[in-house]
Amino acid sequence: MAKLQGKTAVITGGNSGIGLATAKLFKEEGATVIVNARNETRLAETRAQFNGTFDNVIKADVGVVSDLESFFAEVGEKHGKIDVLFLNAGIAEFFPLDSIDEASFDRLFNVNVKGVFFGVQKALPYLNDGASIILNSSVVNQMGMPNAHTYAATKAAVRSFARSLSRELIGRGIRVNVVSPGPIETPIFGKMGMSEAQTNEMAQGIVQQIPMARFGKPEEIAKVALFYASEDSSFVVGTELAIDGGMVSL
Repeated sequence: MAKLQGKTAVITGGNSGIGLATAKLFKEEGATVIVNARNETRLAETRAQFNGTFDNVIKADVGVVSDLESFFAEVGEKHGKIDVLFLNAGIAEFFPLDSIDEASFDRLFNVNVKGVFFGVQKALPYLNDGASIILNSSVVNQMGMPNAHTYAATKAAVRSFARSLSRELIGRGIRVNVVSPGPIETPIFGKMGMSEAQTNEMAQGIVQQIPMARFGKPEEIAKVALFYASEDSSFVVGTELAIDGGMVSL
C-alpha cells in the first residue's frame, strides 16, 4: 500500500524546488496534496503550469499571518483535517554585515521564521491527532558562513521551534521534525539578486566544501520528507536530519 494513502498533506512553497518534488512524491504515495501560491499572479501560473499535479492551490503569502489563517481555514473547509504539514517555503539572501538593511532583515524573518511559527499555529485547529509536521531548515544553522548571518539565524530559529513545539504538541501525538538541506539544485539560487557569473562562482565554491562533490537534488530531500510524513518515522520526534553530502559532518 502507498505510504500516504488517504492522508491529506499541506506543503507551503510547493510549486518549485524541494516543495514541488515533495508534492509529486506525496501524490505518488496516495496523499491529497494542497499547496499555496503567494499572490494572484503566482496562483494563476501554478494552476496553469501544474494542472493535475496538486489537488488544490490556494492563495497565501506565508509572511502574512492573516493569509495563513485564511489559507488553513479554506483547507479545513474543503479538505477536512490535515495529516501532514510540510512548512517548506523560505527565501535565501546573503549580505555582508555592513550592507544588510532593515527591509532585507525583516523580509527574511517574515518568511522564514514568522511564516513557520504562525503556519504551525494557524494549522493547529485543523491537524489530526498523530499528524506529522515537517519544518525546512538548512545546514547553515550549524555553520559559520560569511554573509549568511541573517539567513542562518532564521534557520536556527526553525530548528529551535521543532524542539519546543514537539514538547508542546506531543500530548496529541503530533510529531515535529526538521529537514536541513545542504546545497540543493533548486531555483532559489537564481533568486538571490546576483548575476549569472556571481551565482556560478558561488556554486563552484560551495561544491568544493561538499565531500560528495555535488549539489543535492530536490528529490533526495523529498524522500526524507516522506520518511517523516509516514508511519516509518512513528517513533521519531524533535529530530533534525542534515541532507548535505557530508558538508557539516565530514
